[in-house]
Amino acid sequence: MRKDILFLSLIAVLFFPFFLFAQGPSVVCVDMQRIMMESERGKEMQKRLKEEADRMKKELDSRQEELQKLRDTIDKQSTTLSPEARAEKEKVYQTKLKEYQRLASDYQSDLQTRDMEYSQEIVKEIQEVIRMIGEKERYLMILEKDPRIVLFSAQTADITDKVIQAYNEQKRKGQKR
Repeated sequence: MRKDILFLSLIAVLFFPFFLFAQGPSVVCVDMQRIMMESERGKEMQKRLKEEADRMKKELDSRQEELQKLRDTIDKQSTTLSPEARAEKEKVYQTKLKEYQRLASDYQSDLQTRDMEYSQEIVKEIQEVIRMIGEKERYLMILEKDPRIVLFSAQTADITDKVIQAYNEQKRKGQKR
């Protein structure tokens, strides 16, 4: 009796992995970066960020043009201006230059913050979709396809397309409500 139990246990341990892989891969991976770039919501967020960046660039270009005109005026009038008048115009120029640099820095920081906020929002949504797919498909584990972590994965173990499709469908259903 004990030998039979031991024998059956040994067979179960030896053949269990074959049963797992017969059903398909139980450890799969997803490319989060690709999902964020190719999903409808990711594209929408990229478009929104680009529009904000373009608006900010337009404002900065306008200010830079104003600075260049002021610099040209100072250079042209340098021989006719008194040292005090030239110093005053240089002071105005330096003040506007600092404002421009501060605005450019603020815009850059603002864009980075918005990009991070959008990314965090999307990642949370994607993680929920991945969790639902994992539970439905009964995967043991879903890894992020990162070359520092996953050195190799077969194409059959990559469910990125499935996640993009499910995420897009979920967002479309959410918009219809």
